[in-house]
Amino acid sequence: MRSAPRPRVMCADIGPTGLVDSYSRTMMHHSLRFTAAPPRTLVVSHSAALGVTMQLTAFEFAPSAAEELDYWYRDAHGWRSTRTAPFAMKRGISTDVMERYITNHTYYFVERAFRDNPIMAEIFATALAYARTEDNFLLRDTLQLWTATQMLIAGAALHPTSETLGIAPIASAPPSPQAGRTPLPRVLANQIDHLLERRVWQLEKQILCELQKRIFGRKREDWLKIFFSAAVFTNALERDSWRLYYWLVHSDSGAHVWRHPSPPKRLIEKNDALATSLAAHFAAISKGLTPFAPDWTREQTLALLGGQCADAEALLAAIERIGRGLRDPGASMPPTSVNGRLLTPARQQNTHASPATSSRTTARTTRAVWTFCTRAR
Repeated sequence: MRSAPRPRVMCADIGPTGLVDSYSRTMMHHSLRFTAAPPRTLVVSHSAALGVTMQLTAFEFAPSAAEELDYWYRDAHGWRSTRTAPFAMKRGISTDVMERYITNHTYYFVERAFRDNPIMAEIFATALAYARTEDNFLLRDTLQLWTATQMLIAGAALHPTSETLGIAPIASAPPSPQAGRTPLPRVLANQIDHLLERRVWQLEKQILCELQKRIFGRKREDWLKIFFSAAVFTNALERDSWRLYYWLVHSDSGAHVWRHPSPPKRLIEKNDALATSLAAHFAAISKGLTPFAPDWTREQTLALLGGQCADAEALLAAIERIGRGLRDPGASMPPTSVNGRLLTPARQQNTHASPATSSRTTARTTRAVWTFCTRAR
C-alpha cells in the first residue's frame, strides 16, 4: 500500500510579494524617457539616526503623469502627498549591495521592534547571536527577510547629507514617522521598494525550501535553527499583515493606488495560511523536543546547538530565560546583550506602528512561539 505524499511547506506564490513580470515592469518604471541631463548622486537611508546609507546614481526623466512625481505618505489624518522630482535609476541594485544594506539595519530594527514584549526581545536577541554560528545561514537569511520587511514599512528617504533635488522635507508633525524627512523622488522610491520586495520574495523561497528540508530531515541539531527561523519568519509575516490590513481598511480612500496584482485580503490570507502551516509542521515533527520545558536539562539542550556554537553557555542561558518567560509571561526579564550592546525591552520604541498594533502583532507571535515550544509534548 502506497503511503500518502508528505504535505509541502513551500508554495510557489505566498507571502507579501507573489511577483509577476507586469507588476515588476510597473514598479521599476521601464518605460521612462530619460533626458540628456547629467546623472546625480543621491544618498539614501531608511533611518537618518542609524547612519547606514546607500549611494545611488539617479537620472532625470521627462514625466508623463502626476503619479510619477507625487510621493504619498500617511500621517494621523490619513493619506497625503507632496511633489518630488523626476529622477530614477536606469538599472537596479546588485544583490550583494542590497544584502549588505539590509543586514546593516538588522540590529537597529530588532532593538526597536519589541517595546512591550520582553519574550520576543529575548528570542530575537538570541537569534542574532545564534545566527553568527558559521553554518547557520538559514537563520541569517530569515533575519535578513525580517529586516527587509521592516524597511518596507519604514520607507526610504534622502539622507541629510544628500543633494535634495529641490524636494522639501515633509511638514507633518510627530508622531508621524515621515515628519521632517526629505522624501525620495517618487519613481526612485517605487524602485527601491520593489527591489526590497524582490529580495523578500527570493529569500522567502530559499527559506521555505530549506525549512522544509530540515523539518522533514528531523535532525536533533537542526531543532533550534528551525525554531528560531520559524519564530522570526512568523513575526515577519505578521508585520507584513498589519501593513496590509491598513490597505484593506483604506482601499476605498481614493488617494494612493494599490498596485500589487493580488488584493490585500488575498495576501493576508496567504500569510495566515503559511504561519499556520509552519506551526503545524514544526509541532508534528518535533518528536517531543521541548527545550523550554522545566524538566529539560542543559545537556539535552546543548545537543541541539550543534557542534560549531562559539558561545554555547550564553545561548543556554538565553534559552533558559526564554523558557521562564514563556512559562510566566508576566515575570520581568533582564536586559539581553548582543555584541556587547544591551537590548532593554522596557525602553524600546517602535516607530513604525501604533502601540496597539505593535502589541497585537507581538502578542500573536508569542502565542505562536508558545505553540512551537509546547505542542509537541
